Amino acid sequence: MSGERAQGGETTEGRIIGWNDTVRFRLLPGWAADVEEHEGQPVATFRPPPPAGGTLRLVTDRVTPKPDAGNVAATLQEMALRFVRPQDSRASDRSVETREDGATVAQAMMMTDEDSRAETHYLWLVGAARDGRAAVAMFSFALPAILDGDESCAAMLGRIDEAIRAADIL
Repeated sequence: MSGERAQGGETTEGRIIGWNDTVRFRLLPGWAADVEEHEGQPVATFRPPPPAGGTLRLVTDRVTPKPDAGNVAATLQEMALRFVRPQDSRASDRSVETREDGATVAQAMMMTDEDSRAETHYLWLVGAARDGRAAVAMFSFALPAILDGDESCAAMLGRIDEAIRAADIL
């Protein structure tokens, strides 16, 4: 997988995935990893084992604060607030939190209708100040809306949320 670095083999807890030298997190056991291209950029994709549905996507970025934007912390906060899409009526369940280690976690949920397919998108941004820049990992879990709320999907979503919230920004 281009840009992805799996460290060690898979265990019952999953495997450690590193992406673009920016983030490291534990992928759930049995999930398949691949790379898609979107607008010329590599996107890490992860799919649960059948019969579970949904696709987890990951992109990363490093942003140097503009001279008039303040420091890295201010840039990271601005990115997190934009990420939760305050003006987008399709988004809900928005939150921006600071972890104990100082990293920022932003989260939102969005209902979409793409090509007549209703989907629920769960979104996370995990970011931290690194080397004078804001380093962020942005995760999106797309789930067919018909599966949203299913007990097995809810349990899987809880494990995804836990893994993402614990992600290390490098």
